[in-house]
Amino acid sequence: MKKGFLLMLLISCFAFFTFLSSASAAGESDFTKAVNEKLKEINYYANGSAEIVNSISKEAEITKVVTPDDPETKENEEEIDTYKANVVVGHVAYKLKRDSIFYIQKHEFFYYDVDNQEFLMLGNFPEDEEINALFKEYMDAGHKAGISLTSNLLFTLFVLLAFLAVPMLIMMFHNKAIPVPMVRNNSVM
Repeated sequence: MKKGFLLMLLISCFAFFTFLSSASAAGESDFTKAVNEKLKEINYYANGSAEIVNSISKEAEITKVVTPDDPETKENEEEIDTYKANVVVGHVAYKLKRDSIFYIQKHEFFYYDVDNQEFLMLGNFPEDEEINALFKEYMDAGHKAGISLTSNLLFTLFVLLAFLAVPMLIMMFHNKAIPVPMVRNNSVM
């Protein structure tokens, strides 16, 4: 009876969480999709783990260097282009997956030009106070990056098992190697 109940509970939980993950994937924004595509370039990125912590969407003035200055000449050939576009600026938390069991939490800031569908840098917004304030808030918050709690617990369990299992195995095999006392045929009993 208990096994049947536990099996039904497990199946219903699996179905419920599968539905939740598919429903959340359908509601992804363009920014989240673009961030996931960008993060796929990173080694060990746990696919779909990007979570937007804080973001703003606005029309901002973007400054880009079209042609860089040639350092070998005296005159300045640098061409700068300034235009307005809709941008999404977001603080994104994501996970790196190592050895399929250890997860490392990371935080990064992304600037996405929605109109041109490209990622920018903070230097492209020199005069925008709102974007600079969001970045300073992110820097001051001191978000912790590192190994998650479950990964730490799993690693600790492996170390403890190694310290306990190796001596246990040695004791088991060592005890089997002890010879049984021999009884001689010519001995008196």
